[in-house]
Amino acid sequence: MYPIRFITIGRPKLGACRELETHYGGLLKTYARMDLVEIPEAKGSPERQLKEEAARIRQHLGGIRCPVLLDAGGPARGSEAFAKWLGERMDRGESLAFAVGSSHGFDSELKSEVREKLSLSPMTFPHDLSRIMFLEQLYRAFTILKGKTYHK
Repeated sequence: MYPIRFITIGRPKLGACRELETHYGGLLKTYARMDLVEIPEAKGSPERQLKEEAARIRQHLGGIRCPVLLDAGGPARGSEAFAKWLGERMDRGESLAFAVGSSHGFDSELKSEVREKLSLSPMTFPHDLSRIMFLEQLYRAFTILKGKTYHK
């Protein structure tokens, strides 16, 4: 099973979102060993929050060869393109970490340090939904790579 770290700021607030996250996490167990890291949202001004959250995120990126920020400024990939991208990194044996920022996004310094970015959509979504949408797309990517019928 392929190890993937999923770093998030905060925890899902709605029970339905927690249930869906558990659902997709369970489906992913077939393909990946998911390491969920939930970092508490920082307090203070937005600038202070972003700096503190970036420092906490960095603590969990050590040893990761391919960290990815889920950021609206990154490229938007369709499901097949994301699966291809994921498969290429897996073939190279790259360790992966995906991070979802807080409602303020990510600190600009962290954004400049982390080369890989991925946009889920040009639209803005609540962070609880972004977590679920990403986990579903990750599951979909694995099923595409394995030739399963989930992806239609």
